[in-house]
Amino acid sequence: MFNSIKADYYRLFRSVGFWGVQAFCIFGILLGIFTSKVVSSDNGIFFAIDVVSYNSGMLFIACNVMTSLLLGVDLNDKLYHNNLTTGKTRTQYYFSKALTIGSLLPMQFILLYIFGIVIEFVRTGGNMGTLPANFWGQFAILFVMQVICTYAWYCITSFVLYLTRNYSVVFITYIMTYILLGLPSQMVDANNEWFKAIKMEFVYGDASIPGVITKTAIFALSLITVFSLAGLATLKKRDL
Repeated sequence: MFNSIKADYYRLFRSVGFWGVQAFCIFGILLGIFTSKVVSSDNGIFFAIDVVSYNSGMLFIACNVMTSLLLGVDLNDKLYHNNLTTGKTRTQYYFSKALTIGSLLPMQFILLYIFGIVIEFVRTGGNMGTLPANFWGQFAILFVMQVICTYAWYCITSFVLYLTRNYSVVFITYIMTYILLGLPSQMVDANNEWFKAIKMEFVYGDASIPGVITKTAIFALSLITVFSLAGLATLKKRDL
């Protein structure tokens, strides 16, 4: 399985699409910082964190693209046969892809946060402010929750790919689901904890609200469980 993950990383890093996704994310952060289209803060570090957090939608899109590059190409070009003919089971194949994305997402967030903070440091001339005593604890919660929420989107995307093998259906499903999950918060009550949770757009301010943390974790982990099982069942039953 380790060799499969290593090979997947090699394929991604040699893909133009992967680097295009990185450029897309970097552009979104630059746009957020220099146009201030996020919640403003006197603290430069918080401002940079807000920029990344409030642009989580672009990270969901990036995850969909990386999943399509990694899994969609395998399914449509039937490259999975190379794995299955070497004795690897479909279950092993499924989890090797899941582990590739699961290990890639934390690194993606780390790089984007570092980039955002560095750019804000340059923009403010080093005037970044000071950090409160509880910063690292709340940031750790933020980081973990954002990775979990983004991985939930991967599980949904991978299930749709295993079911349809169609890139267009993947992105249509993402757009429609993203809009539907955000409607209760926009149309009913933006402060309702469950409505915040199902959006899966976890920001730094949410890390200090136990109810939002718990509900977001429950919802995201439920999606991960349901769509992981559905994706695995679909892969095992389909005629490949």
